[in-house]
Amino acid sequence: MVRGRVTDEEWAFFAPFLVRVGPRSDHRLILDAIFWIARMGALWRDLDAGFPKWTRVYRQFGRWTLAGVWDVILDALNESGEGQDSVQMIDSTIVRAHQHSAGAKKGIRVSSPSHHDIGRSRGGLTTKIHLRANGFGLPVALVLTPGEASDAKGYKPVTDEGGPAPRVLIADKGYDSDAIREDLRARGAEPVIPMKRNRLVQVPQVPVDGFVYALRNRIERCFNRLKNARRVATRYDKTSESHLGFALIGAIRIWIRNFVNKA
Repeated sequence: MVRGRVTDEEWAFFAPFLVRVGPRSDHRLILDAIFWIARMGALWRDLDAGFPKWTRVYRQFGRWTLAGVWDVILDALNESGEGQDSVQMIDSTIVRAHQHSAGAKKGIRVSSPSHHDIGRSRGGLTTKIHLRANGFGLPVALVLTPGEASDAKGYKPVTDEGGPAPRVLIADKGYDSDAIREDLRARGAEPVIPMKRNRLVQVPQVPVDGFVYALRNRIERCFNRLKNARRVATRYDKTSESHLGFALIGAIRIWIRNFVNKA
């Protein structure tokens, strides 16, 4: 029997966000089951026998996801004051889309793009996760795009997603553009972005503070921890909402391990 993965301390944090969405049931055990699916990458039908019936868990996951519960929880964690928000960083990672993720109905929901953020790149069908993290390497915001989308195209969606505003934003050369630099300064943030040497518009190279830029390794480590959830590392979900839901769950679990379980 697989029970008790959500500790008492964790449930005390999660309960206020979950108990009012959906019919009355054992939400703690259902949350356990969702975390199990996220970590193991299993099919819903293969849910361990120690959990409620998979159809109940699947429906409740859908309710919480479409209600924006995961977004609200991540926002609450970011507003807790436990992170280093003045310095933030941005990057993206490619996720291979499994063949089971294909075939979603076009325009099934108003919030879903017609392609459900599945695109074709050199690696085949892929989705790209764009992430903004704070100075501790903890997730601030996530968005999805098709896998072939450039980092620059994902900049504005993940920056507009909300969360604490940075005073310094660190990014690699993929985000080097005059438009991005101007937008950051308009938001009151200083860009720490190395310049490409093959820029079409030649301008003097702007030096980058090596000590500050070295912090960017923390977002790389954040991606590594995020992909420990197999349901995030490989996309099995047909809709953008479901895959982003699991990505948000992975981000929340990173926060929980760092703060709630250490409180």
